[in-house]
Formats: sequence, C-alpha cells, structure tokens
Amino acid sequence: MAQVFKPLEGIRVLSFETAFALPAGTRALHDLGADVVRVASPAGNAFGRYVSITDGVFHGKSCVSIDLTLERGRAIARDLAREADVVCNNFRPSVLEKYGLGANALRQMKPELIVLQLSGYGTPGPWSNYPAYGPSTEAAGGLFKLMVEKEERPFRFQTGVFSDQLSGRHAAFAITSALLKRHATGEGATIDLSMTECITHLIGEEVVAASLNDGQLTEWQQERRRHPNRDRRHAPQGIYRCRGDDEWVSISITSDDAWRALCTFLDDFDPDLAVEARRASHDAIDRQLSAWTSEQDKDTVMARLQASGVAATAVRTVRDSANDPQFLARQTLQMVQHKEPLLGYDAHPHPPLPWRILGRLRRRFTDFRRTGQDNPAVLKRWLGLRRREISRLETDGVLYRSDALDMNARQPSSHHDPRFAEIVGLASGRETA
Repeated sequence: MAQVFKPLEGIRVLSFETAFALPAGTRALHDLGADVVRVASPAGNAFGRYVSITDGVFHGKSCVSIDLTLERGRAIARDLAREADVVCNNFRPSVLEKYGLGANALRQMKPELIVLQLSGYGTPGPWSNYPAYGPSTEAAGGLFKLMVEKEERPFRFQTGVFSDQLSGRHAAFAITSALLKRHATGEGATIDLSMTECITHLIGEEVVAASLNDGQLTEWQQERRRHPNRDRRHAPQGIYRCRGDDEWVSISITSDDAWRALCTFLDDFDPDLAVEARRASHDAIDRQLSAWTSEQDKDTVMARLQASGVAATAVRTVRDSANDPQFLARQTLQMVQHKEPLLGYDAHPHPPLPWRILGRLRRRFTDFRRTGQDNPAVLKRWLGLRRREISRLETDGVLYRSDALDMNARQPSSHHDPRFAEIVGLASGRETA
C-alpha cells in the first residue's frame, strides 16, 4: 500500500498567523507532514465571514489561543517556541517584538530556531511597520498598472488572494530551504519576507524593461496593453469566443508546423505564411479564427486542435473545473469531512498541493479547527501540561477557547446552487441552507 509523502514529519511549526498570506504557506508545510500549530488571538476569533477562505488555509493545523497581553500568556508562547523548529508570524514586525517574541529574542533563547517574519513591505525600510493586506502589496509591487494605459485607473486582478497565496508559497519555500541548511550545519535562521517584493519578483521583466527605457513603455509593451493576449514571438495567439454563453478557447501557435495544422481547419489561411507575416496580419487572422471557433463547442475545438498538435485549451470556469476529467483523474479536489455539518453539508472539496510524488499519497486534510479548540491537546503534546493546569489557564483568561460557529443558522445564499453542489460531490441530503 502506498505511503503518505510526509518529508517534514517530526518538524514542529508555531505560527502566529491571521488570514491569509502566512496561513497559505504553513498549510503547505502541514501538507508536507509538519506539525503546525497556529496561535490565534482571543480578539481575532470572528472568522465566520471568512469560512470559505480560512477553513481552506487552516485545514489540518491545530489551533491554540493565547492572550499575549498577559505575562503568563507570553511565558506559554516562549515555552512553545522552545519546543518548535520554526516560529513564524505575518503581523507588522513591531507587534510580536513588544511582547518579547521578536526574531532576535527567540533566536537568543534558541539559536537553532528558524524564525520567519512575513509582512507587507519587509524590514528594514521606511514602510516596515505599515499595515498591509493583499491589495495594498499588489499595488505597491507594481501589478495594478500593468494592464492599463497611462492616465487610466489601475485595477486589481479579481482573485482576492493573489499576493497572499504567492507570498505564502514563498514562505514555505524559504522555511524548507532553511530547514535543509540547518540539517546540514545545525544553524538556525532569521527570514524576512516582503509580500510586495514577491509581486515585483513576479513582474521582473517589466521592471527591467522600465529601467532600460527611462520608465517609458517599449513598443512591444504598448502593443501588449492594446492586445494583452498576444505574444511577441508566437502568432496567432489569443482567447477566442466559442458557441454558448460566455464560452471561450485559448489558442497559441508556437511553430510553423502548428500553423500548418491550424490551416487544415480553415481554408482561408495560407499554410506557408511565416511568423512575421502572421504577426503583421494578426487582426485579420483573429477575425477569421473567431468566426470558426464561435460556431463550435469549446471542448470540441480543444480536442480537435490538440489532436493535430496545436496548443489549445478550453477556458474553464470554476463549475467546469470541479467536474473536469483531468481534475478528477489527478484528484485535484479532496473532500474534507466535517464532524458537524458546515453550511448544511457533511463535507466540502478543497485543493491539495498541486504536485505529487508518484507512488506516494498526498496527506489528507482534517477539518477546520476553531479558535483555541486544541489548547488541551497541544499543550499536553508539546509541553506536557495536565488538563487541570490547562483548564485553570482557560478560567484565568490566559488561554481562550471559542464556541463552534453555527454555520447552519445562516440565511440561504442567493448564489446557492444544489446542482453544482451535487457535481462537486457534496452530501446534499443533509442540506439546510
């Protein structure tokens, strides 16, 4: 029987985290086998409105809640840090420093510790202690201005979590790299990660081009803003409408052979047309190509072109992807079972890591843990505290434990779709909302 791939098994991660960036990174560490404990503030327990997000990035982690404004709470946090391999947070750098839990204090206490500080702008710098969320760091990193002309209003890519997920993955990469170094040398590390720099790193080509052209757009950049789906090397390339309501297919001709293959479907095209001529005639080719694709189903177009060696993909909606044969074959969604129905369902789908080790299983998720739910289990497992001691700490307000969220009491959503719920495999028999 295949074993679960858990290369970080035995590694303990203590994470002072709030949605969304760092939780995305430590969720990846959990998926790789680490024992991840998130420390939630007693004041920050109102995550009901974020359930669709936070139950995803918090899956599998244990949750304790400590009042760091109390010295007894800070003492417990220090004791947990002594037992950890990694301590990380995604607050402003000054937040944990004022409680004596900054990187310098922790590394002095335990030199072999790996400490990661994830913040909006990183340290040092004049913006170091500015508060930040995904939209502000995407703006600061230069992303918002990429797709608009001069004087046009910048706009945000409508993902909601673009910067957060990107910086979270960088956090996981940095931590695993530091763990590998420590395994070889015994040395700990202090890691400072800027969400803004993650964005700028992503658009490095644009930054270099600006530095070479005195901040002015090159001819190609101007062309790409007019036609953002085109490529400077390949032609034609674009997103083409298909039959149906808001249905599309992506096509990219990356060689003369691919062009000749495309021409077998379209009589009006010259199969000997070189790429330079195709770029010059891109508008006319797009019109003819769109006329052909608009009369066909997007999956049919994709299958026919792919069979001929043309890079083509149907533009998937979330509804498509949930029931896509490729997704199903790769087990792209994993059902998370709930001990208590959540929004009326016994389970919900969530995506695991997008890669796998052949012959090994990916670690399965466990349900979202509410604030402080694992105080007894973690403090016994990590510190050896007895239940009586833990109960006293909760009574004294040093530890906090929230009640379960009553998600089934919510009003039915106007977007609720029982048919789609059935497609993704939700247990609709117990549906209440």
